[in-house]
Amino acid sequence: MAEYFFELLTEEIPAWMFQSSWTTPVDTALEKLCGELGGGKWKTDATSRRLIIFLRDLPLREEDREIEVKGPPKKSPDAALQGFLKKQNATTGDIIESADEYIRIRKKIAGRDISALVQERIPQLIESLRWPKMMRWGAGGHSYIRPVHSIVSIFEGEHLPVTIFGVASDVKTVGHRTLAPQPFKVDSYHDYLKKLELASVDVEAAHRKNVMVQRALVLAKQAGGVPSEDVSIWAQWQYLTEYPGVVRAEFRPEYLALPEEVLVTVMRVHQKQLPIRDRDGKLTSSFLAVLDNEGDPEGNAAYGNSFVTNARFADAQFFYDTDRRKKLEERIEQLAHLQFQEKLGNYAEKTERVKRIAIAIASHIDADLGHVETAAKLCKADLVTEMVKEFTDLQGKVGGIYAREEGLPEPVWQAIYDHYQPANVDDALPRNLVGVIVSLADRLDTLTGFFRIGLKPTGSKDPFALRRAAQGAVQILLNRDQREVRLSIGELLDLVPESAAARTDLVAFFAERIATILEASAWQFAYDEIRAVMESGWLNIPLTDLVDRISALKAIRDEADFLSLLDSVKRITNITQDHDSTRVDASLFDSDIERRLNELADLVSSQIADFASERRYREALQSFAALAPELEKFFDDVMVMVDDERVRANRKSLLMKTAHALKPIADVRQIVVDRRDYRT
Repeated sequence: MAEYFFELLTEEIPAWMFQSSWTTPVDTALEKLCGELGGGKWKTDATSRRLIIFLRDLPLREEDREIEVKGPPKKSPDAALQGFLKKQNATTGDIIESADEYIRIRKKIAGRDISALVQERIPQLIESLRWPKMMRWGAGGHSYIRPVHSIVSIFEGEHLPVTIFGVASDVKTVGHRTLAPQPFKVDSYHDYLKKLELASVDVEAAHRKNVMVQRALVLAKQAGGVPSEDVSIWAQWQYLTEYPGVVRAEFRPEYLALPEEVLVTVMRVHQKQLPIRDRDGKLTSSFLAVLDNEGDPEGNAAYGNSFVTNARFADAQFFYDTDRRKKLEERIEQLAHLQFQEKLGNYAEKTERVKRIAIAIASHIDADLGHVETAAKLCKADLVTEMVKEFTDLQGKVGGIYAREEGLPEPVWQAIYDHYQPANVDDALPRNLVGVIVSLADRLDTLTGFFRIGLKPTGSKDPFALRRAAQGAVQILLNRDQREVRLSIGELLDLVPESAAARTDLVAFFAERIATILEASAWQFAYDEIRAVMESGWLNIPLTDLVDRISALKAIRDEADFLSLLDSVKRITNITQDHDSTRVDASLFDSDIERRLNELADLVSSQIADFASERRYREALQSFAALAPELEKFFDDVMVMVDDERVRANRKSLLMKTAHALKPIADVRQIVVDRRDYRT
């Protein structure tokens, strides 16, 4: 068994990029690589300027293998055959029997040294990584996240030369940029860990995070509080440093009069700082900042953080005082000077569209039209405030805060505050029905507008975040509490005249988002369950009904009668491939079995319709499953493919009619079932 160690030393990499652009893709690639090598374990890590790979338990050599190589046609001239054999370093004795018209040989491939494979694959892996923002350096010949300074590449204690972006590897690295910048040699991963620890570098991101968490708890306790809960800050802190340090600083207490959202945004988004809260959860004037150092004995880091934060808060105070001189409604006309999209007009025009859609939605459900109209009219007004111009992450929230301070009703200011939510899968929904309606209206306007002018997402590209807009709308429509909107996607699109031109594309787009969310959600629906119900028609039913139908199908799919029925439906599908009629002529029946199945199909169809009208979908599915014994008897005793064309067609129609009894709820032909699941 062998081991390999690799380090890429660069300029500092932005902390927010590591998880998506380094850890996840590299772990996936190394898992695949170890599989190809025939074994091995891997570990990846990183600091603010080091990318690290450690492979261990690698076999020393690749296994020998045989492959089959296709040659020229058997009718080719002898010269072609000899040329092929020479190229493959083979003889006529290597030719094997083949059923097709081509000459084939079996060729033995000797396994290479693992070191040679690693030497080839690691540079390919590193150079293939795509970071959100790439840059060029030097003569501009290479593009990467940051300029590369040095490379360490060691296989079994010896230097394994590699070259990446024109930089040749060595066995030397350096310690902490300021605490121990001297270069030194390493001969293995464990030697590297030991020497870097002495050089004030903690290589393991998880350990750095743990050290900082413990230090933060101690410092916050000294200030009489606790660190704010913020997973994203901890995730970034561990990659902002090489040495895990934390410092506590203070800002001027008078700034606590500013809205909390402003204070927190300045600290966590702009300064990567962590607020400290008291035991009641209120902000204090103390905060924590990351420190890439052993300590701050002279208080310089604390002073620097305080100085910068106070300056940012002073700006925020000025913006706040300036904004409060004018009401939100007085800002609406300024939206005409702020472009939404070149072909879709300005934000004043968008606001009018959102208001119209919101009122239309509110008219179809039990909502306060006055509150909806006011919230929709004011929801974009904060985009022209000084606060949002400076702190764009606060859009919506600033409008809600200002609306609250103007004395607008709670449903209105909360709707303005919340109307951008949910921004992602884990985000909260708007707090009230007014907010839900305005959020839906805003998303529908954006989606229908961009699709109408042909700017829909393509592949992985989605520059206008339309997938996120649709996903948020779906999340809202799946809600079941007092904010529930029992309108279907089809009904909502009908309320937006602009959707007609792109309706087909929009429906397909929503279908994709719905399926993705339901498969990845807490329900954990299988793809075939989702497809079976959506194929029966999802566009004109509320999404909560769609979930109920899939839930019922999920609950019953493994019951014996239902599994047996699925087998029969598959047989019906095969028999009726060229037949689409469900019209049955009872006069052509010549057995009681046909008459009985026809009567039961009518009865079950009626029962299913009644159950569906009451949203009793599981009972509807169980009613359909009760047909299983009759279908089994039909297939045992009745020949469908008889010579008489009219009788044959009539029996196919009977089977189609039976299979379609459940069509209003689910197309069970989409369910994937292994015959072993129901055969005893």
